[in-house]
Amino acid sequence: MENFTHCGKEVEFWQVTGEVLGSNKYSETHVSVSSSGGGGYVGPNGGHVSAPSVHSTSSTITNHEFWIKTEDGLEKDIKLRGVDVPLRPGQKITLISAKRKGADEGLYSILVNHSAGKHWFINSAEELNKKLKLELLTGKSLLIAGAIIWGIAYLTAPEGYRGKSWDDASWEIALGAAGIFIVYRLIVKLSRVSGLIKKLESHLEDIAQSAYKN
Repeated sequence: MENFTHCGKEVEFWQVTGEVLGSNKYSETHVSVSSSGGGGYVGPNGGHVSAPSVHSTSSTITNHEFWIKTEDGLEKDIKLRGVDVPLRPGQKITLISAKRKGADEGLYSILVNHSAGKHWFINSAEELNKKLKLELLTGKSLLIAGAIIWGIAYLTAPEGYRGKSWDDASWEIALGAAGIFIVYRLIVKLSRVSGLIKKLESHLEDIAQSAYKN
């Protein structure tokens, strides 16, 4: 299975194929409660006290656990969190995983159901980019921008009786130059991230299609 390379960072892909023995799904519900408002006052002649407003939100996560019997006769337990893929016993599937080269553990990436003729991306190209840290916003540009501001201020601050007169430095020029640099770097970075995701999406689709031939 062909690996994926981006700026010297290599992503390895591997697969396991087998027959579904059993499938089980269960849900987790998480409830978050917050309150706001409330309070009041009490004086000699009475007062007013209001109860706080309570807000609650809930979210449900589907967990999918199933067993497969691989082509070499071994039984393997697969657990997927937040993924709802229709499977039934007897179907042939291929599960494709990905990891950074040299890493100990990987991530499930694609599930191919040969019997149904369908495939699902468990971790999309965008998710793989974030989790495998292929092309991310690191904040280095902010450090460089800070150096630009300091450098211009240092060069433009006139010498006074007690050293540099920082109040008279060209701060507008320094901040403007740093701002232009940050905008430029952000545009370049976002363009690289977008290009990476498109290439990785194409690569994931290619290896999914190749899995059907097994």
